[in-house]
Amino acid sequence: MRYSLCIEPIFEDVPFYDRIAIAKDCGVDAVEFWDPSVYDTKKIGDTAANLNMPIAACCLNQAWTIRMNFPYEAVKRNVEKSIEFGKDIGCSTFIGLSGELECKTDSQKSLLIENLKRVAELCERANVTIVMEALNSLYNHKGYYLDSSYVGFEIVKAVNSPYIKLLYDCYHMQLMEGNLVNNITTNIDFIGHFHSAGVPGRHELQAGETNYPFVIAAAKKAGYDRYFGFEYWPTYDNRQSLRDVLRYVKNHEGV
Repeated sequence: MRYSLCIEPIFEDVPFYDRIAIAKDCGVDAVEFWDPSVYDTKKIGDTAANLNMPIAACCLNQAWTIRMNFPYEAVKRNVEKSIEFGKDIGCSTFIGLSGELECKTDSQKSLLIENLKRVAELCERANVTIVMEALNSLYNHKGYYLDSSYVGFEIVKAVNSPYIKLLYDCYHMQLMEGNLVNNITTNIDFIGHFHSAGVPGRHELQAGETNYPFVIAAAKKAGYDRYFGFEYWPTYDNRQSLRDVLRYVKNHEGV
C-alpha cells in the first residue's frame, strides 16, 4: 500500500511549502491538500517535483464554496479551473463535495448524478479523476448531504465512468455506519481514494477503535492500488506522530 498525507492539519508550525519535505523525510509516499488554489500552485509543483514527491490528491477549487450540486455551468467552470492548477502541481485526482442537504426527497442525488455524468466527459479528456467524499453529519459536518457510502456508491454506479469514484473516508464512515471492510471490499472498484484518522477524536490512527491494519489489508487484498491517505490532527510531536502512524500501519499490515 502507498500512503499519502494531508499536510494542512499537521506541521502547523512550519511554512506550508516546507511541510512537503518534512512529510517525505518522515516516510510517506505522497502528499495531498485541501485547497491548493489559495497557495502558489506553481511553487507547490516545483517543490514537490524537486523532492520527487507525488501529489496524491487535492480538493477541487474552493470545494467548500462551489459544491457539485451547483448549476452545471458553475460546476463545469470550477472543474476546468481545477484541472488547470492540477497541471501546475502534478495532481490528477480531485476531491469533490456534495453540498448541504437541500430537499426532503432524494432529488439531490439525481442532480449530483447528472452533473457528474457531464463532468465525466471533461475528466476523460484531461485524464483526471473526481472522487466524491462522503462525510459524517453527526459531529463534524452537520447538514452535509452525502453522509453515506451506500448512497455514494449508488451515485458512482449510476454515473458509470472510471473517472468518477468515491473517496472512502474511514473516519467519517466508521462514525456513520461502520461495516468498513464489507463495504470496502464489495465496492472496491468504485473507490478512488481513502482518508483515515482515529475514531473518535480524529487523531492518530492507532489511538482509536478502528483496526486500520486489518482494513488496509482487506482493501489491498481486494485489489486497491491507489493511495491510502492520512488526514488527522496529531496529539504530540508531529514528526514522531507521523512516524508512529506509519509504523503502526506497516508493521501490522495484514494482521
